[in-house]
Amino acid sequence: MIYKDLKVRSFAMVLCLSAPFALAEVPQASGGLSPSAAADLLFQLETLQQEVQSLRGQLENQGHELKLMKESQRDRYIDLDKRISILMSASANEPKYTSSQVQSVESSSQVEATRTVPSTSSLISSPLAPVNLQPPTAQSQQAYNDAYNLIPQRKFDEAEIALAKFVKDYPNNTLTGNGYYWLGEVKLVQGKSQQAIDAFSTVIKSFPGHSKEQDSLYKLGTVTDQLGDSAKAKSYLQDVISRFPDSKAAKLAAGYLSKIK
Repeated sequence: MIYKDLKVRSFAMVLCLSAPFALAEVPQASGGLSPSAAADLLFQLETLQQEVQSLRGQLENQGHELKLMKESQRDRYIDLDKRISILMSASANEPKYTSSQVQSVESSSQVEATRTVPSTSSLISSPLAPVNLQPPTAQSQQAYNDAYNLIPQRKFDEAEIALAKFVKDYPNNTLTGNGYYWLGEVKLVQGKSQQAIDAFSTVIKSFPGHSKEQDSLYKLGTVTDQLGDSAKAKSYLQDVISRFPDSKAAKLAAGYLSKIK
């Protein structure tokens, strides 16, 4: 489009510059111009000048729009890079299990599943956690590890598919809460904010007392604030601080809460 405008502009400029010479040569060849011919040439010259001014204005507008597009793309890249950095930092602290560790995880998970489930968040009306959470088998553990390991590789599309399949195939596994949390993180990096909220909310509603509950509450606070619901965001963040005062999530929540107007 810009190339086309420049081409038209150049053509118009040539006509404008050549028109006076045409006017000067015609009298020598024919002995003079009739009033109507002179008026017609003058009209054409004025029309060309107006078109040149119009093209110049369009070119300036396109240059301004291009500048705005570049700035918008830069801001989006910076925001995405920040999200990925946060996700990578969080994933580095996630414990990884091998097949040799499954036996010890199974025994501790069985004890965890028989405990009394604590009350859920006052912000979300939710049912109790599944009564019989199944400890990870070698198969389910491998499926979770395969899905999770895609995140450090930044294969977010594949990680989303793998995590979604894991929580569907193992709905009552002790690792399912982790699966929903990381599914929310991956969706957040991809810009799917509402789907991320659904995943984080599932951790709280279906797996209260889970180790990822406090992190899910904090994420719900930040995402809802970014979507414009500051009041709800404050409630989530305050809930993290009151219920998990000594946690890292509470410190992050307090810092974020101080920035909300």
